[in-house]
Amino acid sequence: MTKANTPAKNQVATILAALTPAQSEAYAQTSGQLSTQDYLPVTFHDGTAEAGKSEWSSHVAANLTPQEAGALAWVLIDTIMQVRFGPASALYEMWRTHTLAGTKIPPAHHETIGSFVEPVFGLPTAPKSKDHLHGHIGEWLWHLLTKDKAAVHIQPDPKGDVTDAGADGFSIYENNAGALRFRLWESKKNTGNGRLSSSLGKAYGQIEKSGQRYVAKIVGTFMPGSHDNATLAFIAEVPSAWAQGDGLVGAGVTLATHQPLPGKPFKKMSKKLPLFDKPGQLRGLATSISCYDELANTVRRYAWTAL
Repeated sequence: MTKANTPAKNQVATILAALTPAQSEAYAQTSGQLSTQDYLPVTFHDGTAEAGKSEWSSHVAANLTPQEAGALAWVLIDTIMQVRFGPASALYEMWRTHTLAGTKIPPAHHETIGSFVEPVFGLPTAPKSKDHLHGHIGEWLWHLLTKDKAAVHIQPDPKGDVTDAGADGFSIYENNAGALRFRLWESKKNTGNGRLSSSLGKAYGQIEKSGQRYVAKIVGTFMPGSHDNATLAFIAEVPSAWAQGDGLVGAGVTLATHQPLPGKPFKKMSKKLPLFDKPGQLRGLATSISCYDELANTVRRYAWTAL
């Protein structure tokens, strides 16, 4: 979103830091901007599925107003926390009610609520590192921008602990012919001054080096009875398909940054992952938010409001 009257970056940070969760929730409701896509529309899509080529999309928010950034932060943290609490909906409602009211969780429930916040964000007295914070927000941006596509059958929520090893994400989806396909995703953030190509190179290297192990861990989570027979039969084929670069599988890389995006951010993907040389096997997604650090800090601040 580009607006001629968007404040300068330091002004955005100052105004954003003063916003409350209730103000941001009210802005999202009043404006009707209730999803991540409302703040991060597709700005480019190279959808040519050719052999040895990565299809990719970009989502760019170069000039979010403080109110938009605050509302996006609220949409993110409200979604994240609802997922984290899972079936413990009464605890989620307690967190949400106190967060929007700007009041503290009662002492009897403080530790319990904090245990759902800490693995991802840390606590106000012991925060997780900024690297972990930025990386987790990047994983959720990818997930929320892609999970509701009509072709997606299965795409689990991002990991519940930022220090967990393993894949950052995966999707089971239908291709244009209606056949099931598997994609392993690696997520990277670049919120410093380093070259984006370096971050992408690390992602390609991680998929090439550890992809088979990641796939094995994923397949092991599909227990008998957990999915329909067709899905279980399909996922059983994935480990061997990965080892051979079979067309059943593919790789995806998502990048989250505050930097402007180059014209072709994923142009080296096919060279770095030559085993995946069939049409549709490679996919990239880049998200550029100019106030990324400020956004991530606000997400965490909102998570901590009632603690």
